[in-house]
Amino acid sequence: MSESMVESFLASVPVTLRPSFAAMVDLQKRLSSLYDEGCRQWPQLAVDPVHFVSFLGGHLPADRRASEALAAVRAGDLYLTFACSTGDQTALLAFDGRFMSEIELALARMRVSTTQVEEVKQLVRQKLFVADRGRPGRIIDYSGRGDLRRWVRSIAVRTCLNQMRKGKRELPTQDDRVFDAIAATGDDPELAYMKERYRNEFRHAFEQALKALTDRQQNLLRYHHVDGLNIDEIGAIYRVHRVTAYRWLEKARDALVVKTQKTLRAQLKVEQREFDSIMRLIRSQLHLSLVRYLGTERNDEGNDQVPDTPGQDPAAADQRPAGKRRARIRPKGDDSGEPS
Repeated sequence: MSESMVESFLASVPVTLRPSFAAMVDLQKRLSSLYDEGCRQWPQLAVDPVHFVSFLGGHLPADRRASEALAAVRAGDLYLTFACSTGDQTALLAFDGRFMSEIELALARMRVSTTQVEEVKQLVRQKLFVADRGRPGRIIDYSGRGDLRRWVRSIAVRTCLNQMRKGKRELPTQDDRVFDAIAATGDDPELAYMKERYRNEFRHAFEQALKALTDRQQNLLRYHHVDGLNIDEIGAIYRVHRVTAYRWLEKARDALVVKTQKTLRAQLKVEQREFDSIMRLIRSQLHLSLVRYLGTERNDEGNDQVPDTPGQDPAAADQRPAGKRRARIRPKGDDSGEPS
């Protein structure tokens, strides 16, 4: 069986990595270890080891060293997704029990109704596990190199946003909420006028401020506000202490507010008291704006390719190619590489 595992694995790995893996003296041991880890985490599942390592090999990146690629695999997560991809009912129930609550947590931050949450759950199930026009369910797109919880949450958020757009129930933009709140304060006619007058100015200022942030700052905001990651999880992605991750996130938020404020200050001819009120409301409801601008889909057709790459050197985060992990900023239609 062990020799069959190695043969099946080598037949499925990228051609560029095949010689390196073939020369790996402990390959059989490492494959068995990954399979055993999957069994340990999901003992209720009956997964064929030969088929599992073939699935694993087909999900390894061709642009990494063989040893590094194998070391980065999250065996338990990939083990479960493989079992789900075969239609195993026990695996599907296990997935539901473990990850549907992640969807609830992610969508709770978006303030959607219980009915909408249930709709999104069903859509995610269909998207991940049901073949569409000859294409297998999207669960096979999970590479096994990152946290499956984050991957599922990302798909859920983007599915929810997409449904809101399709049903003309899109989340209100930050400027809508802010200026609605301003106008409601005492029903001041002047503030009501300001609400209608300055919507476009805020939208423009926020977009420009977001564009001016670095790649890492945009990704930090997306991880926290869209994907729902906490400080410890963000720190794990960048391999830094949680205090450092917290400091980076706060600096990113502060930079966004300061840049928005600077642009608005140059555009809005209002008294300081009124301007300060606007900025307080912007700060208090920043989350909804970031969900909208950083969580929108890449294109109208939708694409659920989710980056699940594990932690990397933080300095490299600001040097990624723009088409790889950079946040998408509406209304510019560049490809963010993010899940949809």
